[in-house]
Amino acid sequence: MNDISLNRCFASPLEPSVSSILDCSGANSQRIRNWMANRYNSAIYYSEEERESLAHLIPLLLCGEQSAQLVFNNEIQRLCASDEEASSAILSLKEVEAEELVHDLALQQVQSELPIVEQTINIQRQAKRFYLQLGRVNSYCEHFVRIAILDTCVTQIMHEFEHSKLGKGHPFAFLCGLIKKDEAKHVYVAKHHAQYLGADRTMFIAEHEMVLPKLYTLLSSQSAHFEALGIELTQLFNKLEDKWA
Repeated sequence: MNDISLNRCFASPLEPSVSSILDCSGANSQRIRNWMANRYNSAIYYSEEERESLAHLIPLLLCGEQSAQLVFNNEIQRLCASDEEASSAILSLKEVEAEELVHDLALQQVQSELPIVEQTINIQRQAKRFYLQLGRVNSYCEHFVRIAILDTCVTQIMHEFEHSKLGKGHPFAFLCGLIKKDEAKHVYVAKHHAQYLGADRTMFIAEHEMVLPKLYTLLSSQSAHFEALGIELTQLFNKLEDKWA
């Protein structure tokens, strides 16, 4: 295990919807908790090349999970403080926040067994800059349109990890398959919440055209490490081009 603790990209919510991973009781969260309990992050399951590549890529994934917890938590707090009748929406948002916490902790567990590479701090800074830019919006509606689009991208990225050179039986590929299931649900929640806030189809199309190239720029900084795992970013993003057309 490495003896250096990485700083978080984003702080944990001040008033989280769940205080412990034990409170994350969804079926898929339980599967991820079981994965963690079996210590499938252990270095014995990973080749040196895999460890080197994942050491560059997991900081990108962690930054997204940590940002998502804040976004969903902030919206929960806003709705709870408002006069809106939104109990159903709040419940769905709380489930997403809890699932993002589980993803965060599982990926942190993997990170704990990886080498700390020299570029880690710079990778985190680039990722944090991307998510902060994503959050510069004119309305809550616009923000959740972007979140729905981003979660579509994350779902595809996790699919690519699941079916990468690692092989379906690889522990990290299996974890990514579990995370993918949650992220697909998060797309649905974010999309419907954006529509609840007033989004229409033209907003999704316009924001899709903005989010995709920015995300591609961020991930391309680590293209060699994606390719080492058999993930070709151009092909991945070609699959995303028409998702919101």
